[in-house]
Amino acid sequence: MSLDKIANKIVETDVLVVGGGIAGLPCAHKLAERGLNVVMAEKAKSDRSGSAGQGIDHYSGFMPEGMTPAQFKEIWDKMGPGAFFGGADFSPPTRLYRTMLGRKWASDELEKMGVPMKWDDGEYRVIDIKYHGGWKSLRVHWMNVKPIMAKACRKIGVNMMERTMITDLLTDGKRVVGATALNTRTGEFIVIKAKATVMATGAFARLYNPETAQPWKYKFRYHWCPASVSGDSWAMAYRAGAELGNMEQAERGYRFRDDLALSYGNVRGDGLESRRLCWDGTETRRAGSVELAREGMDPFYYSLEHLPEDYHKRIEVAYVDERLLSFKVAEERGFNPKTHRYEMMEHRPNQLNCPPGIVTDDNWKTNLEGLYAIGDTVAGNHNVAACAVTALLVGEHLPNVIGSIPDPKVDEAQVEAQKEVDMLPLKVKDGTEPMELECAIRYAVERYVGSFRSQGKLQEGLRRLSSLRKRFLDELQASNPHFQMRAVEIRNILDLTRLHMKACLERKETRGQFVRLDYPEKDPQYDNLVMNMCLKDGEDIIEWKKLPELDMNYKEERK
Repeated sequence: MSLDKIANKIVETDVLVVGGGIAGLPCAHKLAERGLNVVMAEKAKSDRSGSAGQGIDHYSGFMPEGMTPAQFKEIWDKMGPGAFFGGADFSPPTRLYRTMLGRKWASDELEKMGVPMKWDDGEYRVIDIKYHGGWKSLRVHWMNVKPIMAKACRKIGVNMMERTMITDLLTDGKRVVGATALNTRTGEFIVIKAKATVMATGAFARLYNPETAQPWKYKFRYHWCPASVSGDSWAMAYRAGAELGNMEQAERGYRFRDDLALSYGNVRGDGLESRRLCWDGTETRRAGSVELAREGMDPFYYSLEHLPEDYHKRIEVAYVDERLLSFKVAEERGFNPKTHRYEMMEHRPNQLNCPPGIVTDDNWKTNLEGLYAIGDTVAGNHNVAACAVTALLVGEHLPNVIGSIPDPKVDEAQVEAQKEVDMLPLKVKDGTEPMELECAIRYAVERYVGSFRSQGKLQEGLRRLSSLRKRFLDELQASNPHFQMRAVEIRNILDLTRLHMKACLERKETRGQFVRLDYPEKDPQYDNLVMNMCLKDGEDIIEWKKLPELDMNYKEERK
């Protein structure tokens, strides 16, 4: 069957950017600025989609000007890579150095794109955020950062394919040659041919329950946008043959139970400290720790009561930039940061954030030809500044190599097979709603993985996950293209949850935030090793690889 009879639409382009967030949009803009034909596919609406859809209040982590690789290595050796990315202990150091080095350059590029980096008085407002290694950050007014970026991309000529979900990558041997897609409103099945594809759909979180306690059963609220944390790029890349790294790792910490009333991110910085209290008012720096809980000192609280009036005014400004809706809800519920103590959640994993993701080299290229990854999609990347830097560097790199990439050749049989999978939920009657299966997956992960892992629990979790997949995946029903998109997300979540459980089973030690109760000690044999996973002949393959050394001779090529 010819391709035009399989697909409702065929699109050809130089570069396909998958995801219209704060990584995808700057990358697409830079590529178009450099003269390439660019398609940006976003399953929602780029103006308000993704983790930054509500806004951002700070742009973090400026490296001290002129820091050399040797100086960077000194900090790395002394404090570990977590000093740079809040826990990214498995990041390739040269790539991390490039990301830190490019912060200021990327902020200048964003300003050219129309993104405001200065404060109301026309000056840069510099703050300290200890979470980002104590390096300088900017407080920014970015409530409308997504509309600004989307407008800039439309103006420069990016083909904005919105309400279009990329469902799988197309390959020609070890080369990615484009992707198949669904229009989440019309149901059109689309083939996109591309010389190069850039993955930019963000982090993965929807295998664990949302971090905020909620009274309803089908919870769907995360610290980031739930639609953008279903791991779409990770799963598609893995099925195509790309490597995923550090899949055993999860960000484990505590958030506010009153998260609707107060955003954790907005109270950081400005050089002032909150107070952390036990139930009896005793102040402690260990609030949320397992040891204190065992001593009967929980619940724990976070207090801003002692901070001055001007600090509370700055919290209000930060809310306007990042969580205006939450601020309104807080007001209606009678929460007052000046007097209210916010209960903290127990110590538990809430997402796979940094460092898991797609493995890339120092130019953000994967092990597959023609496939790149940027932003939170990448293993070891995290936060808005990293998204911007990686996006813009790939946007500068690809135009230099695109001429040597051959025209894409698409396998029609591959397209037809992918279409059959995508369309199956529309044919199912009286089946399972996608959210029902997703909640069952989350229950299994919370129960059998959680914060403290062990062999028996993990093996039982894998057994139950396999049972869920066999019983319900092919019975997912979709009454319209929107729920068809949800069914595709569940397939991605199932694939990645399996990898997370297998990776947790493979690492037989306790290290950093990774805890195995049956292997309570750190095992030196894993020092400087990272766990990579890939799919070969339908089997999950785990390979331990040495973390590369920092390139001591690295010099900026830009400008």
